[in-house]
Amino acid sequence: MRLKVLDRYLVREMLFTQLAVTLVLLLIIMGGVLARLLREAAEGRIPGDVLPPILVLGTFNGLILLLPVSLFLALMLSLGRLYKDSEMAALMAAGVGYGRLYRTILILALPLTLILALMSLFVSPQTSLMVDQIRAEASQRSDLMGVTPGRFTRAGFGGVVLFVESFSDERRTMNNVFIQRRMGDQTEVVVARTATQQVDPASGQRFFVLRDGFRYEGSPGDLDFRIIEFKTHGVRMPEPDAVSVRSRTDNVPTLTLLGSERLDYRAELQWRLAAPISMLLLALVALPLSYTSPRQGRFAKLALGVAVYVVYAQLQIMAQSWYADGVSPAWLGMWWVHALVVVLLIHLLVHRYGLRWLMMAWRRKELPA
Repeated sequence: MRLKVLDRYLVREMLFTQLAVTLVLLLIIMGGVLARLLREAAEGRIPGDVLPPILVLGTFNGLILLLPVSLFLALMLSLGRLYKDSEMAALMAAGVGYGRLYRTILILALPLTLILALMSLFVSPQTSLMVDQIRAEASQRSDLMGVTPGRFTRAGFGGVVLFVESFSDERRTMNNVFIQRRMGDQTEVVVARTATQQVDPASGQRFFVLRDGFRYEGSPGDLDFRIIEFKTHGVRMPEPDAVSVRSRTDNVPTLTLLGSERLDYRAELQWRLAAPISMLLLALVALPLSYTSPRQGRFAKLALGVAVYVVYAQLQIMAQSWYADGVSPAWLGMWWVHALVVVLLIHLLVHRYGLRWLMMAWRRKELPA
């Protein structure tokens, strides 16, 4: 379809604004994801070398959530500028009504909605599965991954309670270690100055090697304790279990969700469909919502637009939870949230033109100027 001059002008204005808004929001999301991953790495829950892939994949999943709001804000800003510079008044004086403007908006919104639908339905589950696989594989590398300095932790080897005062810079050596383990009716306590993990090159068996410490064996409350001082003390560590990925609905393929009778699967399917639906509905709401007078400025309705999006997003989260828990009936699902936005759209158009004008415009298939 050959675009007219007006279409090219408006699409270019909206597209450039959306790219800027998307870049800003993407940087904010990347900053939040990176801060969370750095905290997990500092606490030893994930190794540092898996940060880049998890950051990229996590940012991609965040991009799916921000595309609807980025388009919505871009339309609000672009249309607000047209109102501020009286360009919208000139367009309407020339006979360009909301119907004509909606055509231009849909030229931009429909392809983006299709792309978002493909990302939400087919790409996002795969990226979520990849993140879970990376985390599961990383957790099997070392039993020290879940150990946090300064905290008592139930370690993965032998079900012992472990306390570590600090780690070396490369996180290979633990300093001032305390270990407690139950052995029937007796308790074994080991304190050591340092501890490391070593692998027997012949058998491949892993050992937890403690150096310069004491070992206490006995029953709490009794005086019959055995105290052993050692220079080096090794504890055999069991082989790690096979890598298993957490079973979550967000990494289940969409084809598996289709036709499922499980409520959580149905709720997840409607959640994935909500992203493209919300993008299209927010694009339609942006036009009447952005109406301002030239004296108000292009940012006059931006706060109202943000409030509309926040309420819409929170209602979607709440509706998904209700549907998955069986609170909402199956026929209602999450559709009632989108229906509320449609009602808001109709209210804004009626408030702008009046019901009689809308009925006339519906017969002419064109909203008046």
